[in-house]
Amino acid sequence: MKLIYSLFAFLMLAGVSYGQETTAPKVFVLGEQEKSYEQLNQAYSQTLLEASDNNIQEAFNQWVSMMEAMDKYAEKIKFDLKGVRVWLHVFWSQDGTIDHIGYLLRPDSRNANPAELNAFFSTFMKKYKFPVKSEKKFNHYTGATFPTFIQRAN
Repeated sequence: MKLIYSLFAFLMLAGVSYGQETTAPKVFVLGEQEKSYEQLNQAYSQTLLEASDNNIQEAFNQWVSMMEAMDKYAEKIKFDLKGVRVWLHVFWSQDGTIDHIGYLLRPDSRNANPAELNAFFSTFMKKYKFPVKSEKKFNHYTGATFPTFIQRAN
């Protein structure tokens, strides 16, 4: 029993958490949570492209649909996203639920209150489910500009 207790104490002191993949907050600013961000990248190692069966058009269309859904949600709750430009890193569970969103305002973005952006992304991810499903958790990292102006090719 003493050995088990000692092992548990060692793991706790070493910062290892049993049964928990990451300590990353649901929404965070990229660059502020480096250790948990590394954990997310390991736990969600599959890309959106891989989750979309390597169909680049499908992956792109689903991503754009999510950006458009963000635009619509912002309008609905009267949150001004116009002129916001961010680097976004989204982490999804296998069923398309958004588990984490990391973001960083780009230098060419209009100023946006980080607390308000956190709240926007937090509420959006609770209401939105990505249509892509996969055997493994997956992620996507890219830039986003609001409002979303994309002309889709057939």
